[in-house]
Amino acid sequence: MSAEYDYQNQVLKIEPKGIEPIGPHERHGKPFNIFTLWFGANVEFATLVTGALATGVFGLSFWQAALAMLIGNVLGALALGLLSTFGPKFGVPQLIQSRKAFGYYGNFLPGVLNFFAGFSWFAVNTVLGVFALQWLFGMTFALGLAIMVVIQVIIAVYGYNLIHTLERYLAIVLTAVFLIVSFYGFAHGHLGAPTNLKLADYVGGPSGAFMLTLAITFSYCLGWLAFASDYTRYLPEKTSLRAVFGNAFWSLLISAFWLEILGAALATLKGIAVPTDLVTNLLPHSLGVVTMIAVVLGTITANVLNIYSGALSSLVIDIPMHRWLGAVVVGVLGTIVSWYGGQHGYWAHYQSFLFLLGYWVAPWLAVVVVDYLFKARGSYETGEFYNRKKPFAAGIWAFLIGIVVSVPFMNQYPLYVGWFPTHYPQFGDITYFVSFIVTAVVYYLMAKPSAQAKAA
Repeated sequence: MSAEYDYQNQVLKIEPKGIEPIGPHERHGKPFNIFTLWFGANVEFATLVTGALATGVFGLSFWQAALAMLIGNVLGALALGLLSTFGPKFGVPQLIQSRKAFGYYGNFLPGVLNFFAGFSWFAVNTVLGVFALQWLFGMTFALGLAIMVVIQVIIAVYGYNLIHTLERYLAIVLTAVFLIVSFYGFAHGHLGAPTNLKLADYVGGPSGAFMLTLAITFSYCLGWLAFASDYTRYLPEKTSLRAVFGNAFWSLLISAFWLEILGAALATLKGIAVPTDLVTNLLPHSLGVVTMIAVVLGTITANVLNIYSGALSSLVIDIPMHRWLGAVVVGVLGTIVSWYGGQHGYWAHYQSFLFLLGYWVAPWLAVVVVDYLFKARGSYETGEFYNRKKPFAAGIWAFLIGIVVSVPFMNQYPLYVGWFPTHYPQFGDITYFVSFIVTAVVYYLMAKPSAQAKAA
């Protein structure tokens, strides 16, 4: 029996596959595994922090924040649902699939950016986990960082099956804990408090705060999109695509929206010096201890995905190493960034990082969606994803054009504020939507339907 075939029944076995296609005899799993995976990855503290920005930093009322976050999460969940269906259809990682639209070497740019996103998200989440360990045990930042990194990298090294198993069980634990936190948060939060105009004025007034909240929650979802089919590519080819879409969509929407509005409710209570103040300043000490343990576990559920997919991206750009070694490299780079972020004002940098992340994912998504729906019309030959004879395709040019056109709309204060938000701050940051629309239109005009799509 081959190692690949044997792997489908093993959890504590290092995954033998890298970015190669998953063959029919290697397929395993059920659509509900997607639900537990994304639920476990998002019922965690970074999602809570994202929601806290709306009321605690941008000054929105709770209900304004809830509406903005609902819109942002619905848009993001729709995209995750669609991209997740690519896994059982094509059996390849997400960034391998986009080679068709970008070209073999043109796809290196999204690959490098996704590799960067993998270890950067790892760093962002790890800092939160270290804060929790410090609060629980009074340990040094260095020791807490070492503990978090070792645990997360080991899980990612083992790969696909262990990650799905871990998410399945930890999703139950994390859901139970955050249900208790929700009881306190929604009961004690000032849900009827009006917009904090003093805070909102810094971001263009209430309308600017609303658009920033919508953008940042959409950006949070965007951070997962280039990972989507990485966690569905082992599903059997005959798996219902409707079930795949539904499990991915509802899992992300429910988990992210729930934790974000909880964060928004908690942030109405008092000021936030560090992220863990969201729960430690509110909950009784005994429940605070349980919650901080959940913060550590939630950091792990999110970060193993960042390490795993970041490692796959290193293979997409032809770095000559095994997938498990790529996971170690992502862990090392993430550790360096975590050390800097934890020592130099994590909270102040978090908002800018989320926006920066979304700037490249939105135009990448536009190319992938237009190529799939209008050019290929849902039909690809797997061999096309590994064809070096097509080094560059229209997707990379549309992608670059979309980014360039969107630069004047970027709002990364104090790093960079474009012409549009400088003159019209009431629109917040609409870069994601501008780059998506421009890229989609340009790629649609540049690309022609493939031969197999015409035949279909």
